[in-house]
Parts: sequence; C-alpha cells; structure tokens
Amino acid sequence: MTPTPTPTPTPSATLPVLARVLIVGAGVMSLANSVTVPFLAVFLRKELGLQPGMIGFIIGSSVFFSIFAGFVGGSLSDILGRTRLLLISLLGVIGSFVGLYFSHGVLAVFVFNATLALSSSSFGPVGKALLSDLLPPERRVKTFSYQYMATNMGFAVGPLVGAAIGLAGGRSAFLVGAAGYGVYLLGLAGILLLTSASTASAAAEPRRTAADTEGLGSALKGLAESARVVATDPRLLFLILAGLLLEAVHGRVSSLLAQHLSDGFVDGTVILGYVLTANAVTVVTLQLFVSRFMDKRNPVTSIVVGGLLTVLGMAGFAFSQEIWHFVAAMVVFSLGEILIYPAEFAIIDRIAPEERRGAYFGAQTFAQLGVFIGPFTGGLLLAAYGGTTMFLGVGCFALLSVIIYLFVGRRIPGLGTSAPDRAAEHSKEEHAGEVA
Repeated sequence: MTPTPTPTPTPSATLPVLARVLIVGAGVMSLANSVTVPFLAVFLRKELGLQPGMIGFIIGSSVFFSIFAGFVGGSLSDILGRTRLLLISLLGVIGSFVGLYFSHGVLAVFVFNATLALSSSSFGPVGKALLSDLLPPERRVKTFSYQYMATNMGFAVGPLVGAAIGLAGGRSAFLVGAAGYGVYLLGLAGILLLTSASTASAAAEPRRTAADTEGLGSALKGLAESARVVATDPRLLFLILAGLLLEAVHGRVSSLLAQHLSDGFVDGTVILGYVLTANAVTVVTLQLFVSRFMDKRNPVTSIVVGGLLTVLGMAGFAFSQEIWHFVAAMVVFSLGEILIYPAEFAIIDRIAPEERRGAYFGAQTFAQLGVFIGPFTGGLLLAAYGGTTMFLGVGCFALLSVIIYLFVGRRIPGLGTSAPDRAAEHSKEEHAGEVA
C-alpha cells in the first residue's frame, strides 16, 4: 500500500469545514454531557438507591478509564487514522448512554459508565490532533480557544436546560445525550464523506505504511513504540506534571467551594450558584478577547499569567466573606483558566513529532490525575485547618506549575515566540529551502 501523503495546510481567511465541524461538535458534545454526567450521582441515588460510598466509587473510577483511553486513543490515531477513531469514539458514547438508560444494577452502571469514559476521553486528544493536522501553526492556538469556548457554552447551558425540562437525574436524560451525540456523528460522517477527496481529509490521516495496516499485531507494536517515545521525552513528562498540578486546582474547584460554603455560611448554596454562574459567564464572554491576547504572546507567557491569576483567585476564595467577594475571586480565577487551557494544547502541539501527535495529546490526559489529588488534598486541609488554609494550600499547586513551565519553557525551542512570529520564521525557512 502506498503511503498517504500529508500535505501542509496553508493559511486562509476561513477555517476548513472539518475544523468548523470539530469546534461546533465540541459544543454539541458538552451540551449532551452536561444534561447527563453532572446528574449521574442523582440518578444513582434516586433510581438505583445506591449509597454515597458506592456512588463515589463508580463516578471516581471513571478518571482512570479516561486517562487510559486518552493515551491509547491518541496513539492509535497516529497508526489507524484520526477520523476512524473519532467515529468509533462517538459510537461508543452513544452505546454507553443507551446502556445506562437500560441499566438497573450496579454492575451494568459501572460497565457503561466505564465505556462512556473510555469513548469520550479517546475522542478529545484525537480531535485536538486532527485540528493540528488541518491548520497551520499560527492558527492553532486561536482555534483551540474557539473549541474551548464552545465546550464551555455547552456546559453553561446544559444543566439549566436539563433542570428546566425535568431531565436532571432521570433516565430519559441518557437518551437525550445519545441523541445529541447521534446528531454530531451523522454530521461528522457526512462532512467526511463530502471531503473524502479533499486536502482537508488527506491532512486528517497520518502517514502510514503497509506495515502499519497489517492488523492487530502492528497496531500493538505501534502503540508500544508510542509509549516508549512519550516516556523518554523529559519535556513532555515535565509538562504533564505541570498540567497535573494545574488540574488539581481547576479540575474540581466547585467541590472545594461547595464544602467550604456548606460549613459556616447560612446562604452557602446561593453563593455557590452565583459563583458557578460567574465562572460560566466569564469564560463565554471573555474567551475571544483573551484569545487575541494569547495570539500576541507565546504560550508559556499565557500559562504563567494564567497560573498567577489562578493563585490570586484561590487567595480571594480563602478570605472571602460576602457573595461579591466570592464572585470577584471567581472572575479572576476564570481568567486564569481561559488563559491556561488553550495554551497547554499549543505547547503540546509544538513539541510533538508530527507522526506522534496523537500520542502526545493522549499522554496529556495523565494530567487528569490532578482531578483526584486536588479534592483529596483540599479535603484533608479543610478538615484539619479550615477553608482558608485549604484554598491557599491547593492554590500552591498552581504556583509550582508556573515554576515548572518557566523552567521547561526555556528549554523548548520555539516556545519563546508567539504563533505569528513562529509562522514567519517557518515561512523564511521554506523560502530558503526553495532557493537552495
């Protein structure tokens, strides 16, 4: 089989159709997720009568499936092709939602919740790798920002819609989620068919040789090689550690706030509602402005500024007494969040070898361990020393992450420039090559 060439995308005034579908799809998926996943604990309690310990085990275990699926899915996309993995992942999510709808026992719920985590988490890094394949370097950071904004818009609207139409915690929510993913699956498949002979579609597939397509044995061999490459890249390992520390702060800050506000605040539930709304509104309204800020700066600068804003936001939570104090702290915290997440993907994109891009984006999912570390550490600090120490202590994770990014960023070529500057350098190199 002749290797499939991967043409280099060229800058254009508009995004490729497939890139637009991926951005819109991020909003559709988050909308479908947000009317189901946040209310899973309610479903398990109300419909199945499970105790809090078992509920926590079922929901908490999904993070480990997510980490495994992120790396495996991303790595396999380098071998089997991005689009194939994306479609398989969407089918897996739809099947998992339907399975949860028909589940009436603990084992069935555990299995389908696990397959949901496996399927949805394999989609994320593959989709990021595909966006990188489709776009020139100078356009990737802004596009990651658009995708992140679409995701947050879905999560901002979804829970309100689910509660308003009576889906919260009910079985029918899973069918609605499956329908949402089904619409996206049909749309994505249709676009892929229409663009099957186009440059965008060719760019979506990695370089492959006949040996890569011989079967399961070669796929496993390629997966093992991806694991070896990832495990021996010290830059990536440090970036995963830094991302884990940030995820420990951002991943479950709502749970830290909920515990703090429920102890010592008469109107704690009301305050929490205002604070979470402030987070959603800040992310959605300021994302475009922040993406313009990021365009003119290198991603390390964006993460350093975002990390410091995160620390400042956590300090604000620590000393807040009134609703407006908490809301103001959340606005600062959210500004840090929207500076950090797209820049993290941009850094991974810059250090990833082209033929291992999926594996590198997949390896980034190991940072999700911070989702466990943050709440666990915060709970210990809250029980022993109170809410002020909890927020300041967990906020120190972000400060450590900033130090790591400053240390590693200076040792990664190309991270000291913004995307436009890097694109100009790349253009000069190509021109010099043509003259030679």
